Amino acid sequence: MTKRSLLLGAALLTLSPLPALAADAPLLHPMFQDHGVLQRDKPIAVWGTAKPGEPVTVTLGNAQITAKAGKDGRWQATLPALQAGGPFTLKAKSPSAEQAANDVLVGDVYLCSGQSNMEMQVRRSLDAYNETGQRANQPLMRYLNVERDTATAPKRDFAKPVRWQVISPQSVGDMSAVCYFFGREMRKLEDVPVGLINTAWGGSTIEAWMPAEDLRLQTEYQDDLTFLAKYDSNRTEGVRGFTDSWQNWWKGVGKGTPWTEAPGQGEGWRDAPASFRAWETWGVPELAAYNGLVWMRASITLTAEQAKAGVALHLGPVDDLDVTWVNGTPVGSLYGPGDPRRYPLQPGTLKPGVNTITVAILDGYGDGGLYGSAEAQAIELADGSLLTLPTPWQYRPAPVDTSNTPHAPWGTVDGLSTIHNAMLAPIGPYGVRAALWYQGESNTAKPTQYKSLLAGLMAGWRRQLGADLPFLVVQLPEWGYPQEKPMESGWASLRESQRAAVAADAKAGLAVALGVGDWYDIHPANKQIVAKRLVRAARKVVRGENIAPSGPLPAAVTRTGDTVSVRFTDIDGSLKALSYHRPLGFELCGEGPGTCRFVDADLKGDTVVLPVGGGPAVRVRYCWAESPICNLQDSARQPPGPFEAVVK
Repeated sequence: MTKRSLLLGAALLTLSPLPALAADAPLLHPMFQDHGVLQRDKPIAVWGTAKPGEPVTVTLGNAQITAKAGKDGRWQATLPALQAGGPFTLKAKSPSAEQAANDVLVGDVYLCSGQSNMEMQVRRSLDAYNETGQRANQPLMRYLNVERDTATAPKRDFAKPVRWQVISPQSVGDMSAVCYFFGREMRKLEDVPVGLINTAWGGSTIEAWMPAEDLRLQTEYQDDLTFLAKYDSNRTEGVRGFTDSWQNWWKGVGKGTPWTEAPGQGEGWRDAPASFRAWETWGVPELAAYNGLVWMRASITLTAEQAKAGVALHLGPVDDLDVTWVNGTPVGSLYGPGDPRRYPLQPGTLKPGVNTITVAILDGYGDGGLYGSAEAQAIELADGSLLTLPTPWQYRPAPVDTSNTPHAPWGTVDGLSTIHNAMLAPIGPYGVRAALWYQGESNTAKPTQYKSLLAGLMAGWRRQLGADLPFLVVQLPEWGYPQEKPMESGWASLRESQRAAVAADAKAGLAVALGVGDWYDIHPANKQIVAKRLVRAARKVVRGENIAPSGPLPAAVTRTGDTVSVRFTDIDGSLKALSYHRPLGFELCGEGPGTCRFVDADLKGDTVVLPVGGGPAVRVRYCWAESPICNLQDSARQPPGPFEAVVK
């Protein structure tokens, strides 16, 4: 389709009001709505629901096909591939209903996912004033945002409404900055409509985005996946199974069984402030900067009638993780910073007389504790009324090793497959040209396993979205104050896992983000450069251009006499050491941790030469820190990514 006809379509959008979807005929899945974009040059899958057994006729332009709804009412049809163009009307019609999606374009669709740096909005990005102004008049770009949600099993439908939006100065501010800037840059290369699907959640781990079958290939998740499956079929049994595991962990690091103690029992309990706020603000010196576990408990006296009528426990928001018991019976657990808790209570959990609510709260960073008003902590009765838990609560710090604390697998940002089930699975087999992945900050505590996890994520998503789906992965940028000595770094190790996973996948590309981070802000504002580096990777992986996609790469690391040489390939132009006559950031290391030292390097063409001196030279590391100081770039201003390599 010509540029002129595309612009004409955009003009029609602004001049001609389009009919709304038929409210009484929800035949089409919510992915198919007004202003949507369908993937060009591929067969187009369309699906939805109808009365069981009904035929459904689907038309798009001159194409038409008929499908039949199954016993569950689900139907799916595949339309022939179309070239870029539009606008079209997508129609679905059955004997009892009819629905249309208007102003549908055919072009390139990109799926954007990850945690907060993918979620971060355009209005928070660099030069936001101009980026949300006339630059955002993009009538041929459309955006669909998937709202935060979780589920214990894959869902076919979204629990929260989704809709396609035309990108404009009025709508762009709350859109994902990386996603939008990437789509805008791709339109400069290919003058076709662009659809952007953003499904991201700040703080989420990669495990939450992976299908369960791929997580099962990782041995350490077997027990938790069993708890999750049990929880999905029988919530009470799932909670009990997980809590047994948590109690066994506690017995290995702590003392006693606080969940069995009644009011007045146990040592070290103190009254908490009556107002509910972070424990860092209580004025208790040992909690002023406390990240760790604190036990809290409250009690309430119930009549026999009230105990019988109690159906749920409300705790209000908790930060970060809780495990909760009522009268020694486990009732719930969740990792969900700031998420209110409502835990159903099985008959017999409450009793006439004094009832004890015990909560173990684990805070990993920032503020911790129970939040909200005193009224937020209550027993819910069958008629919907609430019995507020009396204050003051009691608390008892437990400064134990929490590095291996079990987390319930049905958590929000750290559950197993839970975000995938609710925010990716409902997208179905929608046509997508490439997936963008910007995540990893929440996995830096266990960085080495990230390579296999990322490989599993890509494999699982390709089963849903197509075996040939390209992945464009953002490597973590710098964050934190630079160190004066070599350090062991979870961030650096995770970057290495990202690099290795992408290098092992012919359909994946890496965007090296070093140089665009922020020492003081884990959410750097310069998302435009991140997008441009993603586009460079896309030029190779998606478009098939003969281009160095991810900056210079180490091709060989060898020792000759008293020097170690690192030869680079994939150099665009020549290799340069910026702002200094020598490359910075190279280390020589021995076998284990703590054996690395910075070395004065020399740049000779495509090779960096490192003097061995008197120390070990078993490994070479480059840019190995949370915030490394490195100065190599090629003529295209592409930096080599951080790496660790064995000296040959």
